[in-house]
Amino acid sequence: MSTLPLASVIVPAYNAAATIGDTLEALLGQDYPTDRLEIIAVDNRSTDATAAVMSRFPVRVVGERLVQSSYAARNTGLRAARGAVLLFTDADCVPAREWARTLVAALADDDAGGAAGRIEAAPGTTLVERFQTDVHVLEAESAFTRPALPFAQTANAAYRRTVFERVGLFDPTLVSGGDLDFAWRMQRAGWGLAFAPGAVVRHRHRRTFRGLVKLFAKNGHGAALLGERYPSYAAYQSLRVPLCRLKEMAGDLARCAAALPGALVRGDPYVALFPLFELGVHLGDLIGWLDWRLGPRRGREALGYLPARPEDVREAV
Repeated sequence: MSTLPLASVIVPAYNAAATIGDTLEALLGQDYPTDRLEIIAVDNRSTDATAAVMSRFPVRVVGERLVQSSYAARNTGLRAARGAVLLFTDADCVPAREWARTLVAALADDDAGGAAGRIEAAPGTTLVERFQTDVHVLEAESAFTRPALPFAQTANAAYRRTVFERVGLFDPTLVSGGDLDFAWRMQRAGWGLAFAPGAVVRHRHRRTFRGLVKLFAKNGHGAALLGERYPSYAAYQSLRVPLCRLKEMAGDLARCAAALPGALVRGDPYVALFPLFELGVHLGDLIGWLDWRLGPRRGREALGYLPARPEDVREAV
């Protein structure tokens, strides 16, 4: 692109007072022209000091008060944005200095409606963070090697404004997986999805076992919802059937017990705790599946969301 387009960065945040400052500081330090880069921070009903931290930075702050959903917050940011290109990252991510410029450059191909960057793990201090790094949680490359359409994770993604105008916004009723849903709808509309490995953000993984379980409970719930919407998704993404998860959890406990004596001798608890962390993943999957199966369903119409076209919620591939 000879002239860089006006770009809007949208950052949803919920109770992110401890991390949102680093995210906004990194965005303000981008090598993209300041008069061509708009930064929008969206407070999604936070109960901590997130809004106060946002107000310390020269960025536009808006609020999503109706729906507690990162996708609802992104939609609120989209409605407020002026850019021809919309960039997305999260409040627990720190983009590299050249992030915005590299993502925008990936859209130079007219066939590309969206682009995904690389997500790296930020340096961690806990064994739970080490586990997530080792198992490649949020590895963007994996989204491009699945046996169905690729997708861009909203921790590091960019889309043309015209894509949203044609296919609609994110679905706020999805607990997780709204980025996959949107990317598939875009590709069904005829656009391609580019991968820009030079556009890097560093993501802070969950620090505690409880946080790990909550992460995969959210992912499990989202996967079940996507399995309803896209039957082909269920072909390679488990629906988290309870009996299957219980069997895996029993195996995790057995492996943890078997590895514990050797780990104590070597003074390295990580070897023994690794299967325990895997148990946390499977426990989260199970909780998410049960929440989807037994919990209250939020109606799409009740949240004011309707897809742009009826076929948007049919089979994607």
